[in-house]
Amino acid sequence: MNGFNRFGADFNLKSFKNSVFSWFFGMLLTAAVLFFASCEEEPPAIRSNEKPLLDTTYTSAPPSPQTKKVLLIDITGVRCSNCPRAAETAKNIANSNSGRVEVLAVYPHIGSGVLTNPWDGNDTLVLPEAIDLLVAKPTTLPRGMVDNIEFNGNKIIDELNWSTAVSNQITKTTPVNLEIVSQWLSSEDKARIQIKAVANQTTTRKLSWVIGIMEDKIVGKQSDSRLSGGIAEEYEFEHVLRQVITSTSGDIIAEQGFTSPGQTREKHYFVPRKSKWKKENLKCIVWVMDADTKEVLTVASTKLVP
Repeated sequence: MNGFNRFGADFNLKSFKNSVFSWFFGMLLTAAVLFFASCEEEPPAIRSNEKPLLDTTYTSAPPSPQTKKVLLIDITGVRCSNCPRAAETAKNIANSNSGRVEVLAVYPHIGSGVLTNPWDGNDTLVLPEAIDLLVAKPTTLPRGMVDNIEFNGNKIIDELNWSTAVSNQITKTTPVNLEIVSQWLSSEDKARIQIKAVANQTTTRKLSWVIGIMEDKIVGKQSDSRLSGGIAEEYEFEHVLRQVITSTSGDIIAEQGFTSPGQTREKHYFVPRKSKWKKENLKCIVWVMDADTKEVLTVASTKLVP
């Protein structure tokens, strides 16, 4: 009896060991199958071909000087009845100077906003930071600025003097060439903007630039003293400042100026489209200025959708 029990115990022990071994081996085999199956099913890593945004300074071949362009800022408002006439003045100045003038329409909040507040049912064109963009503050409209310089002792210039002020500035040269390239990324509904300021001569001026987005062909309500009813229900607004990308006082691009021709400051930006902007009517505008005096040395623009 004792022998039988011993044999039975031995038999059961062997069976138990075999069962444990079979179970352990089966678990290892299952884990291995799952591991390799999961590795095979894992999708490949997605690699973006998008180049990184740059913010860099370097020296390239000295360029031939570009012709200076003049910045004419039209300070305006949708309830200003003489502002459409001033807008036409600015347009005529630009057209008569063969692409040498960039016009930017700025709608700041002035005083109580009686001249700039939007009409009922119309979107506002007022940009809160627009008033900080101006190097001097107007008390009435329409008014303007030309390269942020003084004319007759004032940086806020009356419409009647815009043409003369532009003519004075257009004879000047610029130490900086501006290059702007825009690429529209449809899948992300945004623009990639690449901007270069390149020295075409040595300058000791401390330099900064202001970068903004403006929009053409915005239709809305506008006061107009030239009309019998005094109101244009479907006025077309042009060159409207929509966003300031940099600081309103300008971002420094050359603290000590450019010490040799060919010195370059290059910076890239992403600009997402805001919901009410029409991408085909958007432009990027850039002006380089003396960081101390705020005088604009040159300006350029390009469409966001090339």
